[in-house]
Formats: sequence, structure tokens, C-alpha cells
Amino acid sequence: MPAEPTVRDTGVADGTLSAEQAGREQLAACGRDLLARGLLSQTSGNLSIRLPGDQVLITPSSMEYDLIEPADIVLIDLAGSVVSGSRKPSSETPLHCLVYVERPDVGAIVHTHSPYATTLAVLGLPIPAVHYMIAIAGTNEIAVADYATFGTPELARNVRDAFPAPARAALMANHGLIAGGRSLKDAASVAEAVENIAGLYYRALAVGTPMVLSDSQMADVLNRHRPRKPQ
Repeated sequence: MPAEPTVRDTGVADGTLSAEQAGREQLAACGRDLLARGLLSQTSGNLSIRLPGDQVLITPSSMEYDLIEPADIVLIDLAGSVVSGSRKPSSETPLHCLVYVERPDVGAIVHTHSPYATTLAVLGLPIPAVHYMIAIAGTNEIAVADYATFGTPELARNVRDAFPAPARAALMANHGLIAGGRSLKDAASVAEAVENIAGLYYRALAVGTPMVLSDSQMADVLNRHRPRKPQ
């Protein structure tokens, strides 16, 4: 298995950082890490973290990830209105906000234009269970949301419809990938795993007909993958 994307653990247990400042630092660091891993490029894609009090931290629009500093992250409410920040929030703010409204289990979102996932999205091909690690996405098949212009409420609704609980990822037709998780580290790990599975599926299709795991085989995997409650 690949190493997990690096997201600095800037928890607030010691009281040295507010939740907002910790989130800002996590988003800036995660953007740089995903850029280095080839999951982000230039200004494409966006990241966000849900905060208490129905607020969200989101990356700024049209800014390269290796230049983003914590102060550049924008604080918004769930209606998409800017609470604080000097920069314009990501154009996909409506998408992030709607997912947070509809999915209380999602605490962070990673949206990428990673190469293999985006290639399958361009082809309109859902990703079936060609590898058991699709379980990290909480589903047997990663769906493709219908196309709509970027940054629109229509796109947000299409993604919502393709991204029901407990699914943690969906492709966006002719666009890219969205991944969610309880934390930014979780969401980044889902985005990287889906890109790896998309690459396997793409290469397998080039050779022949991939073998897809059955629902019963995946049920066993999903059961094993489900986090155990503390004893």
C-alpha cells in the first residue's frame, strides 16, 4: 500500500492553536503534499475542512498550491458567504457546502483533477471493484456524477446525487474526482487510493476485460475495513 498523504497533525489538545488556525495549516500543508504526489496541479482542484459552528475553511480560487499560506485560506459559512479572508474562495464552494449540508459524516473534502480518475470521468466510466482497496471509498462502485459547468449549483446537486452515504468518493463527468472523509487526512487518503485504483482499471482495460470482485466478496472486505468500535 502507498504511504498516506502527509497532513500535519496540528490538533488543539494542548491549547496552542485554535481549530481555525490548525485547519488553515493543515490545508496549506496538504495542498503542497498532494501537489508533490501529482494529485493536484497548478490551481486545479480544491480542499476544505468543516469547522464547528457551521463554518468551513476552503482553499482560495486561482492560487497555486505551492504558494498558498495559512492566511490565504478562506473561512465561509455553509451558505458559501465569506466570514473572513482577503481572497476569493474556490469556485467549487457550492459543491463543498452542499456536501457538508447533506453529509454530516463528512468532515473534509478533497477535489482533484488527478490523471487516471479524470480520464475515467472523461470516458464516463464508473470504477468497479477491480481491487479490494476500493473499500476505502465505502462503496463497491465509484459513480460518475452527471456533467454540469464548474462552480454551479447544478454541479453541486449532481455530485450530491452520485455521492450518497456511505460512499466517500465520486467521479465528476469531464471534470475530476471528489473524495470525503472524517478528517482532511482521511479525505486525502481516499483521493490517493481512488487515483491508484483508477490507474489499475485504466491499464487493465487496455489489456483485456478486468475481473470485478463480487458483491459478497466486497461485503467481506467492507466488513473488515469498517472501523471497530472501542471496547
